[in-house]
This record gives sequence, structure tokens and C-alpha cells, in this order.
Amino acid sequence: MRQVLPRLYAAVERPGRFLRQRLTPLGGWLFGGWIAAGAFGVNTQVGMTYQWFVLLTALFAIALLVSCFGSLPVVATRRLPRLATVGRPLHYRLRLHNRGARAERDLSVADELRAAPPAAAAFQRPPTYRQWRRWTAWARGADGAVQPLPVLPPGAITEAELTLTPLRRGWLEFAALRFGRPDPLGLWQRLYRHPLPDRVLVLPRRYPVPPLHFPEGRRYQRGGVNLAQSVGEEDECVGLRDYRPGDPPRRIHWRSFAKRGEPVVKEFQDEFFIRYGLLLDSYATDPEDARFEAAVSAAASLAVAERGPEAMLDLLFVGDRAYCVTAGRGLGQTEQLLEILAGVAPRRDRPFADLLALVAGHAPALSACVCILLDWDAGRRQLLDLLRGQGVATVALVIGPPSAPPEPGVRVATVETLAVELARLTAWP
Repeated sequence: MRQVLPRLYAAVERPGRFLRQRLTPLGGWLFGGWIAAGAFGVNTQVGMTYQWFVLLTALFAIALLVSCFGSLPVVATRRLPRLATVGRPLHYRLRLHNRGARAERDLSVADELRAAPPAAAAFQRPPTYRQWRRWTAWARGADGAVQPLPVLPPGAITEAELTLTPLRRGWLEFAALRFGRPDPLGLWQRLYRHPLPDRVLVLPRRYPVPPLHFPEGRRYQRGGVNLAQSVGEEDECVGLRDYRPGDPPRRIHWRSFAKRGEPVVKEFQDEFFIRYGLLLDSYATDPEDARFEAAVSAAASLAVAERGPEAMLDLLFVGDRAYCVTAGRGLGQTEQLLEILAGVAPRRDRPFADLLALVAGHAPALSACVCILLDWDAGRRQLLDLLRGQGVATVALVIGPPSAPPEPGVRVATVETLAVELARLTAWP
């Protein structure tokens, strides 16, 4: 039934979608009248309703016949921004070139989006029609309405602004533009499909998070300045090397610079600086992905929160392998973390020990860590104990409801209360 019901819903939805796309507002009203006239005018001996049925049938037949002729000599290109955000309207420009000899009027346009492939656990149980509609809208990736276009003069290039609202993170795939032009009677519009593949990366939804008061403990970083890119307190100079983008001017060895004519910087052996961790638990236990999506939004919100000009931030999670991505001066920008979070997927096929091993390898370098967890159990308790055992100040937020009550000090948020709980993260415990 899990596979049969979605196909049945799609078959039922298809005729209605066909009519919604092709009937104008006036045509929709008259189509309803045509059905009513046909129902009440069956007996031609009783009333004259059947004459309305015949008249409306003739009008629709003429509209269909007229709409079969003609072409649309319009070429379009999109100008998309590089990034968008879930829940925020995406505004972009459409460049239209009318290559015909007459003006094009009363045109409308809508973007045709390529649906994401269904997830393996999309439906763990037979879905209702409402659940199926919600999932199909999510799979398309955005909510956009048909939008009218201005008059396109012959031979001219016109620009129009289109708007749609992304519903999910990840790549939003554009397949084509669908133009609509009504017939002279204004009942039926012919659709012209203009293939125009494109895509834009949609970042996770983010919530306001006040600045967190992290402890100011600096820690030794293995690799020294080569790893830290000159953030923090250095120890002794061990040599010279060529300048790299991001090196501060105070590290330049001016005497060597004058001799070589190229910038040379001093290299240091050891480095101490503030490094924070942001751990995302990708081991989803809920068959629905709503909790995981909330966890990704929480991680994205914390990634963009104020953390000080010299602090580094490590994003730790497990995907197809264990990942540690660092943002900070010289090593990457916060926007790169958001782009990575836009594509992260829940894991149900890897052991939780992979995350423990990842944290164990990076904990000695961390001053503090925020853990976004999807549940509370023995493995996640062991994770927090591992961080605390290394002297790492830890804050844990469980996206619940958890399967077991968490220990004191661990915060719990649901999908509905996530924004409120994030706003309360104002002080380090």
C-alpha cells in the first residue's frame, strides 16, 4: 500500500492539475457552469438548461481550436543568485527577448522545477492524501505561483522579476519555463514549454541566536601557524616561507622581502588560539526527517552566531565519512559551512562509534563545543563525557522528544519550539 497509494493520488491529481494550468479564471467559472448545465439539462423536455450546455460546449470547442495555432517567439534566460534560504522569498530576474513581429500581451509564466528523487524512507506507512501533497511540494523544492508578464514589444528585450519560496535545503533544480497565452475568448490558455535548466543552492533555515559567552581558554594547535593561518598566540619562529593569502602583514619578514622582491613570512612552530566545536548528530532515529531538518537549522543558526574575531569554528558530523570543516580567518568562511550543511543527509547505515572517534580526535584542540543531538541514549551520554573528560566546556541541545529523559543541564527542543530554545542560549553554563 505504501507504493500503491502515491500512484493512485498522482493519477487523481493529474486531471485537476491539467485544468488548473489551462483554464483562465473566467474559463474556470464557465467550466463549472458547463458541468452544472450538463447535469441539469439531461432531460431536454423539462427545461432549457441544455441550451446553455450546448452554447458553452461550442465556446470551449472554439477556444481549444484557436489555441492550437500559433507559436511563441520569445527567448528567455534567468539571472539567479548563487544562494537562497529556506522560507525566504527568492527574487530573481527573467530576461525576455521577443523575436516576433508583433507585441506579445497577456502572457504569464511559471517555473517548472525538477522534483528531488524520493528518499528510501519517504513513507514508512501508507500516507494520507494531505501527507502526499505535502511531500510532493517538498520534493519540488519551492512554492511558486503563475506570474503575469508585462507587454513584450516586438524585437525588444524586457526584464521581469519572478519570486518563489524555497521549501527545502539543497539544490533547487529548474527544468523549464512554462509560458501561458490565453485564447481570444479568454477561456483557455495554451502552454509553451521552454527548456531552461538551471539550479541554485538553498541554505538551511536559520533562527536568531544571541552571542554565546564561550570560555576564553586558548589551546595548543598541532601544526602551528600552517594550520591556524596566523590566528592566536605564536611561540618561536622556526623558519621562513612564501607568503600565503590570509597571512597577516605583521608576519612578513621585511629584509627577505627586500632581497627577493616577493613577500616572505615568518613560520612559527606552535600556536595557541580559541577553537570551538559545533557537533551535528546525523544519526536519525525518526523515520520522518523533520527532527533532522530542525537539527540542521539549529547548526546553521549557531554557525552564523557571533563568536569573536579570532575564534575558529569546527563543524563536526558524519556523512558518507567523518567530516571536520573549519571556518575562521584564513581557513574558510561561515558561508562555506552553510553550503556544507545545505547538503548534509541523515545517516542510518553507519555506527555511532564513527562520531565518537571523530570527536575523540578533535577534542584536545577544542575550547568549547555545542552538540546538536537527535536523541538521548548511552552513546550520546558517552559522547558528552568524552568531551568533558578533555576539559571541553559543553552545551548539548536535544531535538526531541527524546526516547529517554536527558541528564540535568541538557536542553531539549522540539521542532515547534526550536526558535524559542535557540533564543535562550544566551549564556554558557
